[in-house]
Amino acid sequence: MLTETAPRTTRTRTTNVGLEMDYSCICGRRFATERGMKIHRTKMGCLNMSSQQQRTAIADKTLENQSQVQNHSAKEIQAENRDDVPRHPSSDERHKINFPPASSGKQWEDLDSKIVLKIESLLGKSTLEHKLATFGDIVYQTCLDTFGAKQTQTKCPPQRSRRQLEMDTLREQKRKLKKQIRAASSEETNGLLVIWRQLKARHSALSRAESARKKRSQKRKNQERFIRDPFQFARQLFQQPKTGTLTVEREELETHLKKTYSDPTREIPLEETSGLVWPAAPGIKFDSKPPSLQEVIAVPKQLRTVLAGYGAEGMKGC
Repeated sequence: MLTETAPRTTRTRTTNVGLEMDYSCICGRRFATERGMKIHRTKMGCLNMSSQQQRTAIADKTLENQSQVQNHSAKEIQAENRDDVPRHPSSDERHKINFPPASSGKQWEDLDSKIVLKIESLLGKSTLEHKLATFGDIVYQTCLDTFGAKQTQTKCPPQRSRRQLEMDTLREQKRKLKKQIRAASSEETNGLLVIWRQLKARHSALSRAESARKKRSQKRKNQERFIRDPFQFARQLFQQPKTGTLTVEREELETHLKKTYSDPTREIPLEETSGLVWPAAPGIKFDSKPPSLQEVIAVPKQLRTVLAGYGAEGMKGC
């Protein structure tokens, strides 16, 4: 039996036909099944032992004993850089792939062929667990190498318009004029007030124009939201915003809701209230009978009489 032992848990297959898989732990014990090995590592704390045996990053060397047997030559722990083994980036490091449009059938067929060849070359003779663990990474890496990653577009801050810049300038000038008016003499105050009123009138006109622009922009956005999803838009109109955190006890909340929304006397009929004004009884009894034959005949006669004034054209169809 040829086995290879390393600080991490390794799984080896015997060369004799008919024997089961042989699982070995870092402590040296061997097990016939993987489940037995996992139970042993959990009870004996072998997982903690493996986490403590960390490699040092000094000149790409390690200070631990790589071989458990003196006459056994273990391989280097440092992983070799191989191009045929796909990298397994974590979910945080993965980027969005720049997939082609769905109408590009030729590109999707080529991608399918590449993925099939990659899976057959890397996962042809591996176990089911290894296939399930690495299938998604192989597909992602193949798609990333074929189409590349999407370029993230940085959003530029919105540029201020000339009206907004002028409003900022006028606001600053008004602030400075107020300071000058407080420190100016009585002769200079009247002239400064005239200038301040002119700046205020100009600033008010620009503010009204900017407010109208914002209303038009908001109206356009609301129309787009309504067309995109009218039910969601209507729901947000009448839905109150939820703020704060509910810190009351459950019993107190149930008591408040029961007191607010329940009425123990709702099944009891109300008594007559004194002072109400009742309307008088109707003088003509309501006729609920179906229309008689005379009434049915009288309606076309009245219609002919009305249409007679319009001539022969009006009598057609009667």
